[in-house]
Amino acid sequence: MYNQPQNQVLNKPTAAYILSLIGGILGLLASLAFIAIGALAYIAIGAVSNYPFGYYDTGFLGFGWSILIGLGVWMLITSILIIVFASKLKANPIEHTKWGALILIFSIIGLGGLLGIIGGILALVYKPVMAGAPQQPSPQQNWGPQPITRICPQCGRVVNENVKFCPNCGKQLG
Repeated sequence: MYNQPQNQVLNKPTAAYILSLIGGILGLLASLAFIAIGALAYIAIGAVSNYPFGYYDTGFLGFGWSILIGLGVWMLITSILIIVFASKLKANPIEHTKWGALILIFSIIGLGGLLGIIGGILALVYKPVMAGAPQQPSPQQNWGPQPITRICPQCGRVVNENVKFCPNCGKQLG
């Protein structure tokens, strides 16, 4: 017989996972763009500073490429961590507070974007429903007193107690 593991949940944190994953992927793409723009700026500034007729002082802007590359590397690291934490959230939703907090923190400090922040918040407020746990009745379910029924002696149909004639065969029930 199949026994479910203790950490199985009936409702998965799908929205938190998908938003965090998309936020991490977009952050990853943005980080690669920052690194590429920084590299192009380095090449362009290098070409200006080696001007054929002498040295051209680029001043503080000469180090702008390093800021872009540094931000790109930082965003790359945090985006990879956000993607890893999102996959950990999907694999182990019981620890949703830990993974949600890490997704939220790295989305904020790593410029991971709004999707990562929303995904982290959704992971924090997620309420797991454990497999095998007693279910709470929903408001749509009628858990009140059930009507008393009896069986028609002629056709065997189940009918309410207060019915005078069987709706199936028409026998008088008394």
